[in-house]
Amino acid sequence: MSTSAPPFQTEVGQDLYDAIEPLTWADAGLGFPLAIYLDCCALILEETAQLVRASDDDDDGWSAFADPTRCPTDYLFTLAQWAGIRYPSRMSESDLRTMIGPHAPGLWRGTKGAILAAVQRYLIPGGQLYFEERADGDPYKLRIFTYEYDTLSETGIRAELRNVVPAGLIVDFEVRVGQSYDMVKDSGRTYDEVLAKYGTYDTLLNSLPDE
Repeated sequence: MSTSAPPFQTEVGQDLYDAIEPLTWADAGLGFPLAIYLDCCALILEETAQLVRASDDDDDGWSAFADPTRCPTDYLFTLAQWAGIRYPSRMSESDLRTMIGPHAPGLWRGTKGAILAAVQRYLIPGGQLYFEERADGDPYKLRIFTYEYDTLSETGIRAELRNVVPAGLIVDFEVRVGQSYDMVKDSGRTYDEVLAKYGTYDTLLNSLPDE
């Protein structure tokens, strides 16, 4: 009778073989056909088993699938779908990992933070936007506007708003040709000079920036 060890290529195959040990008594003498059969069956499960099996390095296995920083690349798009992200294949891997956590739309959809983040992706770094809840006294109305010189894509913003704003809310969005408070402040003009030129705050905001 042969005393060599079964020729396992997978840990799952070894686990299955060990689990049915009473049935393996004659396997060695026949050239391990049962071990080879179980090893072949285990091939389809081995990759997943390696990912979910806890290690000695404080890795509890399964949680990697829900952690955007540790999720294997092959499973990242699936995690993105769980998190409610649309069209993940259009994003780079690093951008997708960043979006999944901690700002996954599926988890935070409809919140002010999620709406602001969606708009800001289409603004230049530091670009400003105006966000008003209960606009005009209507509890179901949002007023959002950005400035033309800060906005990279008005079309992109409108598409994002359709995705992140819950049904039933009215969104009043526009891209304004105007200037921000910081732009006026940085101009060096005094309060009296600004008041004399613009008269009201709304006029200031909607006026073209000074050259």
